[in-house]
Amino acid sequence: MANGENQSPGVTWAQAVRDVLIASMNRGQFPLALLGLLILAVILKLPPENVAILVDRLLLDLENYSLVGYLLFLPTLAGWYIHAKHQRQVISEEMERLARERDKLQGQSLGKGVQSSGGH
Repeated sequence: MANGENQSPGVTWAQAVRDVLIASMNRGQFPLALLGLLILAVILKLPPENVAILVDRLLLDLENYSLVGYLLFLPTLAGWYIHAKHQRQVISEEMERLARERDKLQGQSLGKGVQSSGGH
């Protein structure tokens, strides 16, 4: 077999980053992705000795309980996300139930089957 025959093209790091950013835009998480990329860029641009100072400072603040509010924010955010996802599911199921009930009542009222407005 010659080089390049019957081989699927690989995904480059740029394509992978593009795909992740597009997915974050579709899910409304793009601002968080930008913030993460900005923080990563700043840390990568810092000289190594300043990164060590930054890590030491963060650990010291954790020991002094200065960052407890930020750490408690993370489980709060996770709880909000889980609750919002659950609520979307419950509301979707209720809307489907109401559409079925509406169709049934319209069919009874008109004496014949009624086509759903939802395209069903």
